[in-house]
This record gives sequence, structure tokens and C-alpha cells, in this order.
Amino acid sequence: MTGHLIAGDAWMWVAVIVGAAVGAPMRYLVETTVVIRLRNTRWHMFPWGLLAVNVLGSALAGVVLARTTGDLRVLLLTGFCGAFTTFSGFAWQTHGLWSLARPMWWWSVFGMTSACVVAFWIVWKLSGG
Repeated sequence: MTGHLIAGDAWMWVAVIVGAAVGAPMRYLVETTVVIRLRNTRWHMFPWGLLAVNVLGSALAGVVLARTTGDLRVLLLTGFCGAFTTFSGFAWQTHGLWSLARPMWWWSVFGMTSACVVAFWIVWKLSGG
């Protein structure tokens, strides 16, 4: 890369921007909906909303990688899934669990990570990957 966009690269940037512009608000909507529904339960401290977006995004990534190529893959995987899922949110919310609820911290670290990998793998395989 020479430091400037060439015609082919410009479409990739547009794909990433459009995908992210849809993925980020969707993450907020899904995560907030889950958190609101679980706020008065005894499990309210666990990051269920974060689990939901990361598992859904991982499953979608499985379909995208198995079924798409080119600009569509960039739009959906890098743009949408990249904005919809959140590793920084995982790190931040899991860090907060350490001092508040250590057993939930362990479930968050190992359970969420495992659930994302399993969701990706199952959907990828079912999609022909």
C-alpha cells in the first residue's frame, strides 16, 4: 500500500464503513435489550448482553466465511461483525467481575470464549465450511 487509496481499495473502505454503521447500532440494541430484560434477576451481574452479541456475531462470521467472498465478505465480516461483536467490551466487563463476583468472572472468561468458538465452528460447518 502506498499510503493512498486506489479505486479497488475505496470500495473496500465503503464496505467496512457501511457494515460498521449497521453493526454498531445493532450491538447496542441487542445488548441493551438483553440487559434490560435481565436486570431484575439474580444473574444481572453477568454480561449476558455481551454474550449474546459475541455469540451471535461469531455464528454470523461462520456463515459469512463459508458462503461469501470479496466485497460482501468485507462488508459483513469486517464491517458488520467487527462492529457488532466486541472484545474490548468483553475485557472491560469481565475485568469488572473480578472484584464483584469471581465465579462469574471465570464463567465469563471461559464460557463466553468457548461459546463464541463453538457457535462459529458449528455454523461454519453447517454452512459448508
